[in-house]
Amino acid sequence: MKIAYLGPEKTFTEKAAKAMFPDSATFIPLSPIRKVINAVESKEVHYGVVPIENFYNGEVRETLDSLTDCVHTKIVNEKAFEIIHCLGALKSHKEITKIMSKNQALEQCSKYLCKNYPHAITISTESTSLAAETIEREQLENSAAIASETALKNTGLEILASNICPNNKTRFVALSTSSTKSTGNDKTLLAYHPPFKNRPGTLHTNLGIFANLEINLEYLQSRPDGSGGHIFYIELKGHRDDKPVKLALDSLKYALDPKNKNPSVLKVLGSYPNTDWKNGN
Repeated sequence: MKIAYLGPEKTFTEKAAKAMFPDSATFIPLSPIRKVINAVESKEVHYGVVPIENFYNGEVRETLDSLTDCVHTKIVNEKAFEIIHCLGALKSHKEITKIMSKNQALEQCSKYLCKNYPHAITISTESTSLAAETIEREQLENSAAIASETALKNTGLEILASNICPNNKTRFVALSTSSTKSTGNDKTLLAYHPPFKNRPGTLHTNLGIFANLEINLEYLQSRPDGSGGHIFYIELKGHRDDKPVKLALDSLKYALDPKNKNPSVLKVLGSYPNTDWKNGN
């Protein structure tokens, strides 16, 4: 079984992929996220694992956008991990003037960096582990890396500070072209794209469909669609095959596209078991 994940190796996503698929498998690091999702879509791999949401950063837009562009690939599982960021540097380090890491890690740790290294320049790298490897390889004595404790120690760096972004979690999702069955405790993620750009009350009216059927919405994000409108990402309680959810989706689709001429107005990005990840489960 082939599992693609957002690489490179020694990253939090690799850890998530191996936890979600503990049995023997071939793990293939790919970057960026869209390559992972395209590999699943083209059936080059059986599954893909990518981040989708963080406690501090919110949604991972590349994941949402790439899934929206797919025809067959859907979310089939989710798992959250505590992300413990540490700061490390060469043992011979001098004054730290540069902080290197993946852009999401830099954003998550910005409060700590502004307080403790207010004059340091932040430099984005492909991954947290690459930041540590770069400092060690190039012997950058004025630089520090944000990465996991393991990645820092594996490259011989000294830990300057641990857990610099407390209570930090990232939700990862497993992707597949296969479908899932209802478990009785599921969630469904939708891409909702109203064709009406300037009609007041569209969102309010459409979301009322879920309220009338007593379907709880756990997540709502929007992003510009590049043509003056917006795509809304909605995560709701229930499986797409559950009777109330199916009725809601059919009603919403009819409200948006009564003549069934625009399939992109509503797309199911996956139904998957609910892990209640924000509640610590």
